[in-house]
This record gives sequence, C-alpha cells and structure tokens, in this order.
Amino acid sequence: MIFGFTLYQIAAYFLIYSFLGWGLEVAYAAVTTGKLVNRGFLNGPVCPIYGFGMLTMLFFLTPLLNNNILLFIGGVIIPSAIELAGGWLLYKIYHTRWWDYTDRPFNLGGYICLEFSLYWGLGAVFMMKLVHPTIAALVGMVPTTAGWIILALLYILYGVDLVVTTITATGLAEELEALERIADGIHDISDVMTDLIGSTALDADQKLDESRLQIKLAQAELRTAGEKLSAKEIRRTSRAARDKADEAIEAARRAGELARLNAMEAAEAARLAAAGTMERATDRAAELLQLEDLRAELEARSEEMQAQMRAQMQHGSFFGAGRLLHAFPRMRHGRRHLSLDALRERLRRKDDDESQS
Repeated sequence: MIFGFTLYQIAAYFLIYSFLGWGLEVAYAAVTTGKLVNRGFLNGPVCPIYGFGMLTMLFFLTPLLNNNILLFIGGVIIPSAIELAGGWLLYKIYHTRWWDYTDRPFNLGGYICLEFSLYWGLGAVFMMKLVHPTIAALVGMVPTTAGWIILALLYILYGVDLVVTTITATGLAEELEALERIADGIHDISDVMTDLIGSTALDADQKLDESRLQIKLAQAELRTAGEKLSAKEIRRTSRAARDKADEAIEAARRAGELARLNAMEAAEAARLAAAGTMERATDRAAELLQLEDLRAELEARSEEMQAQMRAQMQHGSFFGAGRLLHAFPRMRHGRRHLSLDALRERLRRKDDDESQS
C-alpha cells in the first residue's frame, strides 16, 4: 500500500487520468480554436502530467474530502506545482517552452498563472468528490489478473510512445536551436556591419577636421606676419625704420612661404589621410560584402529550415514534429523564447492563398 492505495490501483489510475486529461485538453482546444488537435506530449491519447497530478491529489487530498475549502486550496497548489515543475523540467531538457502564460496576469515565469491555478482548484473538487468515486468503482470491478494483463500491454505501448516522442522532441528542439543560432548570427552580423559603416564615416570626418585645422593655422601665421609689418611701418620714419621695414617685409615673405608650405603640408596630409581613409574604406567595403554574403547565406538557411518546419506542420498533424507543433501552439524556444507564431502565420497565409487560387 502506498498512501492507502495498492500498486494496481496506482498503475490503473495513472493511465485512466492521463487519458481523461488528454480528453480535456482536446476538448479545450476544440472549444477555443474550433479544431480537433492531439494536445498531448505523447502521440497516444494520454497526458502524463494529468496522471501525475491526479495521483498526487489522491495521495494528499483524500483525507480532506470532507473540507471543500481545504480541498480547493490543495487543488490549487498541487496541480500548479506539478505544472510548474513539468514546464521547467521540459525547458531544461529541450530548451523549449511547450506552453506559455506570459500574456496572462499573475503568471510565474510563464509556466503557471493564477487563472488556471483557480481552474485546477475547482477541477480538483469536482474530480475528487464526483468523478473519482466512479472511477474507483469501475477499477474495482475488473479482476486483478485481467487488469494487470491489460495494464502491462498499455504500459508497453506507453513506453514505446515515450521513446519515439522523446527522439522526435529532441530533433525538434535541435531544429529550433539551429534557427535561434542563425537568428543570433544574423543579428550579430548586422551589428558588426553597422559598426563598420559608422567607423568609416567617423574616420573621414576626423581627417577632414584635421586638414581644416592645418589650413586655419597657416592662415593665422599669415595674418600675424601682416600685423607685424603694419606696426613697424607706423613706428619707423627714418632710414633705420625703413631698414627695419625691409626686415619685416623679408620676415613677412618668409612667413608667407612658411604659411604656404604649411598649407601644402596640410593639403598633402589631407591627401594622405584621404588615401588612407579610402584604403580603409576599401577594406571595410570588402568586409561588408563578406558579411553581407554571410548574412544572405544565413537568411537563406533560415528560410529553408522554416520551409521544412512549415511542411512538417502542414503534413504532420498526427505524428512526428508536426504534431508537436500543432499540439503546443504557444511553443517557444531558447533564451529569446523564439516563438513559432510568425511561422504559423506564414503557413496560414499560404493556405489562404492556395484556397483562393
């Protein structure tokens, strides 16, 4: 006996409530989307998380059957804890969020939310008080030997389904991981290209400013020489003054030549800077072309992979990765929580175009 239940009862209840949970998910999807979709993680008509949840409630809430308030509170806490643990574990294994409540208020990491936790509480009261007594009676009507044989066959199918689905889910997670890495690569390449373009323009502006400064310095030297010449002409009236003026004129001439030399040097510096800028610009242009080619290659690869996933979604509604994509319409993957909403929207538009044509 485990928590007051036999091993046979536990094995039977787990499968029964896994099946009933699957039926609930399918019904909910049919009501909200108008489509019949296999909403279970496994290919078969079972949702293991419901089996675990109901068994846990039977273990811990059976003593509270006569207290509806405590039964409700336990029904809120236990299924929410299992849903949180299950979502977190699946994310750690596959780096994929199979469901997401981030758009609902009072959610915890997107794994659980207050709205559905309250639903679980109401469902727990309903299941424990009304449904389980009937299920327990039906299980008790089946001979134990025959029941074990049926359970053994069902658990073999369950195990095979689990292995197949695990392989499929792993492959899907790898595809999504590749898509995310490609998206990261495209983003990084775009950042590098922006930096290259920005640095080229910055270098050119810097060199232009340096050339303008050299020319201004040369002009200032010419003005200074001119001012010296005017001052000496005014102060000198004698021969000595004229001699001094001659010296000033010679100094002005030399200053002019120096200024012209400075201007020539500034122009040469500007030319060399421009040549260097052009050389660097050529190198950067080559780098930009290589990066552009790489980005185009990554975008083509991303489109190819998305086309493959669209084909899986379109033709794999019952088995394989396509079924998982249909079963979990809010699936997200990786650090960016890459959503497949855009992929599904493109598939929907394609279907609409084909139907119109």
